[in-house]
Amino acid sequence: MSFPLRVTNSRQAGTRAVPVVLAAICTVAFGLASSRASGGNSQRPNAILITVDTLRADRLGSYGNPSGLTPAMDGLARDGVVFRRAVAQVPLTLPSHTAILTGTYPMWNGVEDLSTRGLSPGIPTLAEAFKRQGYATAAFVSAFVLDSMWGLERGFDLYDDWFKPDEGKADRRDSLERRAEETVNHALAWLDAHQSQSFFLWIHLYDPHAPYDPPEPFKSRYRARPYDGEVAYADQQLGRLIASLKRAGLYSPALIVLTSDHGEALGEHQEQQHGFFIYNSTIRVPLIVKPPAGFEPARRSVAQVANTVDIAPTLAQFCRFDSSDVANFQGRSLLALLDKSPPTPTREGYSESLYPRSTFGWHSLRAVETGQYHYIAAPKEELYDLERDPGETHNLVRQSPATVAALRAILQKAVTRFGRKAGVSASAPTLGPEAVEKLRSLGYLSISLPKNQQDDDPRAADPKDEIGLYNQVMRATQLAEDGRFRESNALLEQTAAANPRAYLLPFLQGENFLALGQPREAVRYYRRALALNAGFDQAAMGLGHAAYRAGDNAEAVKAYQLALELNPRNFIVRLALGKAYWRLNRFDDAAEGERQVLREHPNYAQARADYGITLVKLRKFDVALPELLKAIELGYRTSLVYNYLGNAYTASGRSAEAVGAYEEAIRLDPNSPTAYVKLAVIFAQSGQPEKARQYYQKACRLDPQLCRQIDAKFR
Repeated sequence: MSFPLRVTNSRQAGTRAVPVVLAAICTVAFGLASSRASGGNSQRPNAILITVDTLRADRLGSYGNPSGLTPAMDGLARDGVVFRRAVAQVPLTLPSHTAILTGTYPMWNGVEDLSTRGLSPGIPTLAEAFKRQGYATAAFVSAFVLDSMWGLERGFDLYDDWFKPDEGKADRRDSLERRAEETVNHALAWLDAHQSQSFFLWIHLYDPHAPYDPPEPFKSRYRARPYDGEVAYADQQLGRLIASLKRAGLYSPALIVLTSDHGEALGEHQEQQHGFFIYNSTIRVPLIVKPPAGFEPARRSVAQVANTVDIAPTLAQFCRFDSSDVANFQGRSLLALLDKSPPTPTREGYSESLYPRSTFGWHSLRAVETGQYHYIAAPKEELYDLERDPGETHNLVRQSPATVAALRAILQKAVTRFGRKAGVSASAPTLGPEAVEKLRSLGYLSISLPKNQQDDDPRAADPKDEIGLYNQVMRATQLAEDGRFRESNALLEQTAAANPRAYLLPFLQGENFLALGQPREAVRYYRRALALNAGFDQAAMGLGHAAYRAGDNAEAVKAYQLALELNPRNFIVRLALGKAYWRLNRFDDAAEGERQVLREHPNYAQARADYGITLVKLRKFDVALPELLKAIELGYRTSLVYNYLGNAYTASGRSAEAVGAYEEAIRLDPNSPTAYVKLAVIFAQSGQPEKARQYYQKACRLDPQLCRQIDAKFR
């Protein structure tokens, strides 16, 4: 973003109006000679993009930190250029990386918060452009929040986003993120196989993200500062990467860019992590550009503001992209700031946070930053002099009305200029339930607003006034993640007393009661959440789950149907509705819903299993068998599936295979009486009364009531 801006200010209260020059935003300039951009080398350089998640700029030695946390990054800085005022567009991982990897602003590409379905196919990516330029492309990401489902995989030959949990380790986070060592190992293996090709490589490290739990020796060394320990560990792994590049002769000729998606508040402005506010603690990020050999930058430190959206056009200019592949970028190449070109027009940084609005119904935040000033648009506007007040503690809105007016105009023009691209939905359907749960495990909430609250309401609360409530909610969520549901509910009850209109609070209480095995209590709280937010599809889903577990099948069906009306993409609800239909003997209705899920997700194992079970209930055994076997092939191996597989085999006259299925059901769940009874029947009918009696007696020990319903021939 660039609106040439000249601001003069006496820095005293009552200053007169400042002259402001507003101009149209410049398109990406690619005026330098090709040979200059590639260091005089006729061959295009390899390009490596490194994003270290949640990395504050002030943790790097090259940005003034004296503690020696980042020797590898500082070495990269010595070989390159440091941008001292780099601004991330959104303080959330997915939206920020989307801006980086498309070169477009979030209000244009539509990925602005965690309620998104992901990147629209109509938005071109940087990797697609590299691919068209003949580069091999690969990405290695370290957290589910950058999973390929969000759309950033487009253009990459390899998008490595699969995280396998350690054997025997129950920590669910292992399937949601991985340590830097594993990611770097995968990247090095790919480099070894592709070093003879021109390549674009993106490596994402997630370690500095909360929870802060660095491996040894960093855990012991930074026991009192675990965030710093994570930063130091990530730097060590980057050191391994850089050393390998040097040994292979790939470091010097490569263009390497290192940045972060956002910082971390660490308690500043009462924010503990990131995503909520857009102060410099979370939007100022490191940005280091190491040019290829032969390109001698005119300066090693750049004080002008840069946006992370500028990275894509910078890579494109260095790698001499065709003009057709740079037309979609909205950022401006930073190459002119490295060269001996005449001074460029003043640059401004743009940032936003829609998270307070999309998740809590409060007002969104948008900001513009110059080299000196940071203006934040909110119900209560903010202005900070970054030169005198880098911690942003003294709001100058009242003292500097002319500066506020100038920056407000710049911000409004930017939002208008980079408004949403045609065809990109401003209110995409909410996420699927599995994605929501995974995001919650990573510390993010993704909640649906009421239908009438999709845009900023002028009366909406200023996030600054709600930070206490936000922190209470996040604390309660973390307690629940740790299995401390009663403590979480006590905190939520206390918070709800002071915030009776906060619909998220009873929803979270309902979730906790459901986890505690108290579904009737959960029903009460889900109903309360829906009364406050009639469009809250996750509360409707929770109500369905709670009613089902409480045995109220009619209410479960009604709640699930509401959840599907609010979010037709929620296939988990559609399958849950099928199970409620089972209890009401509405097997045809269950089958129709399961078929719909399978049309959209043909390899979803649970849907195959549920459909197979429904077909058995409908006595369609010949078509049930392949469905159940396919579910097992896809990895859905449960006692229930094998019980119904045994039923289908038995009805088809395949007793030997039925015995095998029931025995597998018992192996998976030795306390399931049904399989013992079924085996008793088979052995009785095949002339093996003693064996039949043994299985019958085992069933009786597990379920005496079931025994009383069985024919006396087993006694």
